[in-house]
Amino acid sequence: MQLEITNCCNLNCSMCPTHARDSRVTRPQGFITLNNYDKTLEMFKKLGGNFLIPQGAGESSLHPEFIECLDLAKSKYRLKVGLNTNGIRIDRNVIRRILTLGIDEIGFSIDALTGETYRGITGKDELDHVKLNAMELVTARRSAGLAKPLIRVLIVEQEKNRSEIDGFVKFWLDHVDEVIVQTMRVGRGRRLSTSRKEPRKPCRHLFDTVFIQWDGAMPVCCEDWNSESIVGNVFDTPLSDLWYGEKMRKYRKMQRTGRYTPPDICLSCEAWAGGRTSRFRTMSWEITESALTRTYRKGDGR
Repeated sequence: MQLEITNCCNLNCSMCPTHARDSRVTRPQGFITLNNYDKTLEMFKKLGGNFLIPQGAGESSLHPEFIECLDLAKSKYRLKVGLNTNGIRIDRNVIRRILTLGIDEIGFSIDALTGETYRGITGKDELDHVKLNAMELVTARRSAGLAKPLIRVLIVEQEKNRSEIDGFVKFWLDHVDEVIVQTMRVGRGRRLSTSRKEPRKPCRHLFDTVFIQWDGAMPVCCEDWNSESIVGNVFDTPLSDLWYGEKMRKYRKMQRTGRYTPPDICLSCEAWAGGRTSRFRTMSWEITESALTRTYRKGDGR
């Protein structure tokens, strides 16, 4: 489950559907209450869920009870937790709690190698600060002799940073476990910036991942940034009733039978393309590639 604890953000990234300077996404911004967060986790656990990403369209560390949210997920519900962040607020105190709680994965969205490019993409001059925070986590995990969290950095490839991609991968693989280069996507329908050639297949998101917004609304999946496909609200209706309900059954049937609308957002979305991967090795890197991402890990030189 992706459980959006806030859709507020402290950056204005040019490629983000919600926070870009020319964004048309208009849904209200806010924070989930800790009580509603707890109740949603309880429903998710009863549903059989085991992996939580407490993040949606915003920067989760802005939530005033951010650490309490992580604590509930790990200590009370024993969930695997993967965290995505822009890293600005991941200071030494947060790092200490991340390690103590046993957070399983953390990804830093950094999106540039140089300060000028970072500023052009995010609208802020925070690259050195974010790099320092990421390095602090790497050092603290090593000093504590811990295997978790898996630490990755991510970059969305676009015209502004394309010339920096190789240098970005080389730099960060000297420090973190993996680097993910994400394909640029455009529009509220989340289309890839380059057209697909292979035949379309059913999208796994409708079958394996539930997305809940901070206000309890459940869209058909995490790709609906503007709440255009709301199935119901978990603050009013049990999660199991929505996940196994008539609307979701109908949408899954449409996917299985090669008809990709309704909901309308699925017609132009290309998240389905992430399911097919290829793996290969260079002298320096092990690379797993799909239409949506390239994941780099250090190779052994063979």
